Amino acid sequence: MEKIVVLHEYGDRAHYQGLEYLCDKNRIQIDYYEFAFIRRFIRAVLNRDLNLVLKQIKNLFFIISLLFRKKIKIVLGIAPYDYRMIFLYPFLKRHKIYYHTSWSKWDRSFYPKKCCVNNGLISFWEKFVKEKDVFCVSKTAKQSLIENLEINNAQIDVVYHSFNDKIFFNRNLKRDIDFVYAGRVIKEKGIEELLKIFSKRKEKLLIVGDGELVDLVKEYANNYSNILYHPKTTKKELALIFNKSKFVVLNSKRTEFWEELFGMVLIEAMACGCVPVAVKHPGPIEIVDSESGYLFEEGKLETVLGVVSEDKRKNSIKRAEEFNVKNISKRWIRILN
Repeated sequence: MEKIVVLHEYGDRAHYQGLEYLCDKNRIQIDYYEFAFIRRFIRAVLNRDLNLVLKQIKNLFFIISLLFRKKIKIVLGIAPYDYRMIFLYPFLKRHKIYYHTSWSKWDRSFYPKKCCVNNGLISFWEKFVKEKDVFCVSKTAKQSLIENLEINNAQIDVVYHSFNDKIFFNRNLKRDIDFVYAGRVIKEKGIEELLKIFSKRKEKLLIVGDGELVDLVKEYANNYSNILYHPKTTKKELALIFNKSKFVVLNSKRTEFWEELFGMVLIEAMACGCVPVAVKHPGPIEIVDSESGYLFEEGKLETVLGVVSEDKRKNSIKRAEEFNVKNISKRWIRILN
């Protein structure tokens, strides 16, 4: 049986649902491995997590095995200019590599990884990317690669992340939650600003997830009746929450190393009938249009809250359909050739 391997820093399978669908339809095996196994191995040993120890040993043996094999199709997910690429490259050079990236700024102005970055590493990385077929998570990323690395347009396909429409779909439930946020409860997601804004408003805000700011969210939930908290939950339960919510809000904040490059929560919530209210970062800009939701500049969320309307629900659901696994699987098709 033909095989495709996804080699990722932490092996996030949610980003490859479309590829899995394509492989399943064509009877192709898909395996997942991680290259960041040393740190996780040490953590597993310290935590006496036998299953995680065995998993990292499996990752190590796979990477070593690449030296003695050739022409394996590998989808590689690694942050631009990551110094570990230098150590990975000798293991990869005998194989067919498809580079998978969501990074949208290839003009050397903004790096997701700054450790050990110098002109030599940058040149090495750019030479590597120019020689590969590339799958980008956004049109913005593709355009930046073409403009700054002078990559041929034919080398690059835009493959958005996808959602499972067997879980996330509109159930026509009563929507008694005004706004929902779901995801990591961290500073970069604009949680503090969300809490301050809704503490002065009457609409109900539900925050779903875990992270460093959970205690702050719980404090606001205890003091304000319109602010609610729900811990991280299953996909099926999250779909029910979205079906009970009118709007999904994404208030991310740029940092020195990060910005919102896609927004899985947006497409999942939109499929369930939530109208998106999202910040103008590269990912949301490509997901949300004027017919399906609302976009706002960083720090300007309050200016949008006063004009949002549920009238865009049908368009939001229709727009989300473009990101279901079946439609996105077609964008991976070049990997079969």
